[in-house]
Amino acid sequence: MENKLNKQQEIAAHYQGNAKNLLVIAGAGCCNIFSDYQEAKESRGYLDFDDLLERFGNILSRKPELKKAVAKSFDEALVDELQDTNPLQFIILRHFADEGVRLFCVGDPAQSIYRFRGAEFEHVYRFGELFEKSLTLPLSINYRSYQEFLDLANWLIDRSPLDYANRLVANRGDCGNLPMLMDFDNTQEEAGWIADQIQERWENDIPCRDVMVLVRTGFDAKHIEAEFIQREIPYRFIGGTALTKTAHVRDVLSLLRVARNAEDDLAWMRYLKLWPGIGEKTAEKVINAFYEGTSNGIKGTLEKKFGNNRGVAEAYNETLENYSVTKRCVLIAIQNLTPILQEKYDRWNYRSRDLELLSSVAERYNSVSDFIDAFTLEPMTSTEINQLEADDVVTLITVHSAKGTEAPICFVANAKPGTYPHVRSYGDITSEEEERRVLYVALTRAKNELFITRSSDYRSSFYITNNPTEGEEYFLSEVPDELVKNEIIGWSVDNNGLSSLKDIF
Repeated sequence: MENKLNKQQEIAAHYQGNAKNLLVIAGAGCCNIFSDYQEAKESRGYLDFDDLLERFGNILSRKPELKKAVAKSFDEALVDELQDTNPLQFIILRHFADEGVRLFCVGDPAQSIYRFRGAEFEHVYRFGELFEKSLTLPLSINYRSYQEFLDLANWLIDRSPLDYANRLVANRGDCGNLPMLMDFDNTQEEAGWIADQIQERWENDIPCRDVMVLVRTGFDAKHIEAEFIQREIPYRFIGGTALTKTAHVRDVLSLLRVARNAEDDLAWMRYLKLWPGIGEKTAEKVINAFYEGTSNGIKGTLEKKFGNNRGVAEAYNETLENYSVTKRCVLIAIQNLTPILQEKYDRWNYRSRDLELLSSVAERYNSVSDFIDAFTLEPMTSTEINQLEADDVVTLITVHSAKGTEAPICFVANAKPGTYPHVRSYGDITSEEEERRVLYVALTRAKNELFITRSSDYRSSFYITNNPTEGEEYFLSEVPDELVKNEIIGWSVDNNGLSSLKDIF
């Protein structure tokens, strides 16, 4: 208890002082870009959302009479999701409060997860200090989940050095089933098991729309996407970086695009610059040569220009020759580019799975042209489900996109060390505690069934080389047996004598 109180004092000290809005720009080049952006807005009379807030706050500060007049327009101000407010919004609220406007604020400190968007945790956590005459009414009754799920979420929050001063109680009571904590040897087994569970419920007339799979980042969703596509499980992906926005996938698409349209100069530029020794000037000369009207044609021009690097021409030729068979064409393009992409990008074992996913999806299109259009014009998702406007689909979603949502059946996937807290937060107690809240949000989305899945192959990632944590290294390392039902699927033995997955976690 003493250690916890000391930690609370340490973190509380961190949050003291007035709210500040800090803009961090890395490098002089970025500073110039931001300056140019500001000048362009002003010259054209544009205001972005931050400008509206900042100018409104500044006017209220400079013109007391105007502030009084505006404040007289209303007696109360309702603020929902207080934990998501940024410093500019909070300054405006303070102006109103100073003029006697009563504030009615609703917020949850345990769901403050948007610091990267400028949200200030202290607005809700220190609300009683910032507004000394305020009255706080805890909203502890939860109408969504069963108590077993909330007990796990409450346990997670209780372990924090911060005092969140609110514990959830389920209006629905107990369901008699603990959350399931499932351990797997690798991510493929994990994704396969999740797909099995969804298919089993689908066959028992439980609609796909009742299922939500939550991941910490878009990258964590890739192996699950691949499994869904292979099993033809309908889904939509919300949040994170879309598959088609990744550089290695765009590289493959550039080769497919030039095979479809030899006059696609942008695609040619990207494709040619992939190859070692070919820079922008060389690529530009080659592209210009395509239009000079020589008898060599594109194939001949490529072979003539790159005689010592025949892969440039061969990859294009083979892709063009197989253009009529969609999946084979995509597969040929991937195979030809894999050697140079593997050299160009790190963590290739993860990136290669994106290309496997690309190949799997390709067989569902009638033509390469349709495939390119789908992946170029519909970058929000890697499935054609949205195009078909199907309603009965599984929701695959990042936790940051899931706040405010719910589902009868929830899978919190990839909940392994290095994910909660995320490795990028290590060494910063404020960031690590926000990661605790991210997991809290994930655990409280489920209505009827809650599954938490994780695999042991995290040890092959950069997790082990990252900075040490300030707080807990892994939030789920010491979950009491009475809060979860743990099942182990798989077996692992390593040089340290770890004989099972339970030893690892």
